[in-house]
Amino acid sequence: MTDENLNNYMYDFIVKVCNEIGPRESGTEQELLAGNMIEEELKKSCDEVHQEAYISSPHAFLGGIRYGTFLVLVSLILYWLSLLIDLGILQINGNYSFFFMIIAAILIVICVSYFILEVMKYHEIYDFLFPKRKSYNVIGTLNPSGEVKDTIIFSAHHDSAFEFNTFYYLKRYGQVIINIGYACVGITFVVIISKIIFKLFSIELTILFLSFGFFFFAFIPIILVYILFHTYHPVQGAFDNLSGVSVILGIGKFLSENRNNEKIYPKNTKIYLISFAGEEAGLRGSKRYITNHFNELKEEGTIIVNMDSIGKKEIVIIHDKEPGIGANHDPRIYKPLYRTAKKINPNTKISPLPFGATDGAAFSKKGISAASIGGLNLKDELPPYYHTRLDTPENIEKEALGQFVEICLEYLKYIESQ
Repeated sequence: MTDENLNNYMYDFIVKVCNEIGPRESGTEQELLAGNMIEEELKKSCDEVHQEAYISSPHAFLGGIRYGTFLVLVSLILYWLSLLIDLGILQINGNYSFFFMIIAAILIVICVSYFILEVMKYHEIYDFLFPKRKSYNVIGTLNPSGEVKDTIIFSAHHDSAFEFNTFYYLKRYGQVIINIGYACVGITFVVIISKIIFKLFSIELTILFLSFGFFFFAFIPIILVYILFHTYHPVQGAFDNLSGVSVILGIGKFLSENRNNEKIYPKNTKIYLISFAGEEAGLRGSKRYITNHFNELKEEGTIIVNMDSIGKKEIVIIHDKEPGIGANHDPRIYKPLYRTAKKINPNTKISPLPFGATDGAAFSKKGISAASIGGLNLKDELPPYYHTRLDTPENIEKEALGQFVEICLEYLKYIESQ
């Protein structure tokens, strides 16, 4: 269905953004410039295009990781001070042992709550501690040739991620260390709370807790990894996610060039082509869009097909769930998408996203029918260019972009047929 010219158009757009704008941290001028460039492209194909501003604290999402890790380190120091008092090595009032453990427990609770609520579940609990910035979502509209009966959003995001040192230097082992780190914090919390409880009941298990103290020394390398978890230098983000943005532009271009073709241009489906800002900052852009348009989305029965990280032609992944954030996508969306994609690429798979989240998850969490599709199979592999400096246009196959346009257009036909 798509041709080489369209594939070249999408790929050239990715190269242009990378060369002329470069990395696009959420809430920065570079993100704004990318949004402006996307707006200009959408104006060539859409009936109406505009940008919507929102305010968020993008650094709150990952910026607190090193501070949380530092709190764990302080907690371990306080734990050892308490042990030294219990052993009589540190000659100060014994009540300080209990006091140090209470402080350690409070610090661990702050750390755990930040990681669970802010980093894993994408809640904006600690945002008030971080500076606010303005970002812009870019929205293009294609009206059908006839009466509107259905509404669909094809979406992607144009900001790019900070480089993850853990992924660049440690590769797949970086994922393993992240999981071990979560377990270590959990163990530390349980041991500290247990020590407090035994103290309250005057039960002395000094040797046991001394053993845990030595065991905690093994956590120090992991703590160092977490402190250096990511840089504050964003990557080019060609794969994640200019590739998805180029596909929504490709959809718009193809449909606008075939407005008079009744077999291609939708008769009853209104289409929104949206490029969100702030995805890498915890889905801030899509969450703000949902807040501002929730009633409209529900009333129109809007469905969302979100695209994220497209690279290789042989890899097509339909995400049925994103368990990290607790999102289950609508089977009425991802199953027909899967059947459609399977006809175009027999290698298509349905797979959960094992960690992280996409903008599609923000919609599903709010009960709006959505699914996310892309070329990122984190269940089986960690591409070397995922959230690293290697995320450049060279990792993207033009045919893969065209393939996703074709999947979306065939799915649009399916919607029209219903």
